[in-house]
Amino acid sequence: MNKVISLMGPTACGKTDLAIFLKKNFNVEIVSVDSVMLYKEFNIGSAKPDLKTLIDYPHRMVDILEPHQDYSVAKFYQDLLTQINTIHSVKKTPLLVGGSMMYFRTFFSGGLSNLDPVSKDIRTKVSNMLENFGLSYLYSFLKEIDPKSANKIQFNDRYRVVRMLEIYFSNKEKPSDVLKKCSENVQCFNNLNLSIIPNNRIFLHKNIEKRINIMLEKGFLNEVLDLKRKYIGINLPAIKTIGYKQANEHLNGNYDLDTMKNKMLYATRQLAKRQITWLRHLDATTVYTFADYDNIKSRVNIFLEET
Repeated sequence: MNKVISLMGPTACGKTDLAIFLKKNFNVEIVSVDSVMLYKEFNIGSAKPDLKTLIDYPHRMVDILEPHQDYSVAKFYQDLLTQINTIHSVKKTPLLVGGSMMYFRTFFSGGLSNLDPVSKDIRTKVSNMLENFGLSYLYSFLKEIDPKSANKIQFNDRYRVVRMLEIYFSNKEKPSDVLKKCSENVQCFNNLNLSIIPNNRIFLHKNIEKRINIMLEKGFLNEVLDLKRKYIGINLPAIKTIGYKQANEHLNGNYDLDTMKNKMLYATRQLAKRQITWLRHLDATTVYTFADYDNIKSRVNIFLEET
């Protein structure tokens, strides 16, 4: 069975440097599993490797989208399978690297069910329901039409409640029934899952703060300002992500620089916390408390030598 290595961890834990180290030592191809690195021009805020690094150590699934393009988890899964199969065809091993846990979850579960696409009208309908009646009403509505889905979601989880209702109105079925259907595109691989879960929260928080300071020194605010000027009136999906969202609010005059930095820091810490929580519940993964190069190299070597 074809092999796939997945290197996962929270933001600012050293995944990219470790991936490059593994690339230098093994016959692997790096595949980015990051929802923002997909986008061209979103460079500094996504901690995208610089151009020289990308030339020396190519990362697939980086810079494949224009800034205004919409993208879905289902589309990512299909694109990811294409990349994996291409890498296998040249007798190499895919090394999936990133912190977008929803993408990893989709890969490990064999893809999403075949959902009907959510139209703009349905998105507007659900958005209007939320604006007019509030999140509590939407959750109650979901609980009435599909208790099974509602019971798996916190009542204040805005994103998932809205998503379930979009699925309901798009497919005219209970979301739980739709999501239960098996994907026709399931492919099985021999997976080695490596998770970096730092046991020193203070160290991770310092790394996050350091990363934010480096981003600002590199001209992050100018990057966001250039995007805003270049794409006036155009929806940019990645501008809503952590870091870009706070910078955009600051540039819109909603708060000062120090407040922006504090909000970025808080949001990034919360993201890392969610990433770690998900990794702790992931079965069949080898956990390291830091980017332990020697032991990880040894584990990868054993995996690749297995027949």
